[in-house]
Amino acid sequence: MGLKVNNNIAALNAQRQAATSAQGLRKATEGLASGLRINRAADDAAGLATAEGFRTQVRQYAQEVNNLQTGVNVVQTAEQAIGTQQEGVGRLQELATQAANGTLNGQQRNAINEEAQQIIQQIGQTAQNTEFNGVQLLNGTAGPIPVGTEAGNQININPTTPEALGIAGVNLGTQEGAAAAVETLNNAANQINEERANLGAQNNRLNTAIESRQTTSVNLQNSESMVRDQDVARGLVDRTRNEMMLQRSVSALVQGNIIPQSAAQLLGA
Repeated sequence: MGLKVNNNIAALNAQRQAATSAQGLRKATEGLASGLRINRAADDAAGLATAEGFRTQVRQYAQEVNNLQTGVNVVQTAEQAIGTQQEGVGRLQELATQAANGTLNGQQRNAINEEAQQIIQQIGQTAQNTEFNGVQLLNGTAGPIPVGTEAGNQININPTTPEALGIAGVNLGTQEGAAAAVETLNNAANQINEERANLGAQNNRLNTAIESRQTTSVNLQNSESMVRDQDVARGLVDRTRNEMMLQRSVSALVQGNIIPQSAAQLLGA
């Protein structure tokens, strides 16, 4: 093969290969250090867009889970308060049954009625004072409370004030009033039972929605990982290969630079 002085093609090829191997080695080392196959858009523009789309969805689902969990807390707050009202209605039923006894005198019925009015007042205070983050839950002012972006993810709480329960006018001061109050209080107890069942169903629905979003979020994170994360075994192979290629390229570059020197020696330079 002839010796060339003006153009050292062998050295140029070796230099190009060395640069390519050095770039590959840098990329492989960076991927192993960060644990990511895609560290910047230039690594894989389409893959980065896909991974970012997955990541955005994961963040959205995480926030929806937080919203739904808040909804669960709202439902539990309301249900616990209604539980105390249920105890009060139960006591009122006992008092109404007692006051309906014809053997009691007026003073005894008045004492029973006094306790009953205190209980009704307490039931009303519970309805007015039960709130979550400033939202009153049991007095009928809250309305449907949305807690998610999808239709149906809202909380519906029926009012449980004495007026709503129909017990505001209960009077156990007479035998006739006590007898009439028995049925009224039975209806109020049934109403409270239905409302607690309603809240329990909503609690279960929200928990199911939370589990669904958590499962979807895990799947999305797995999809993002498959696109973005580094395959460590492959990264090690790529780094080793590029290290070997770089060493060979440098060696070839040294050999390539000897050619002009040999030509110069032949010319007596």
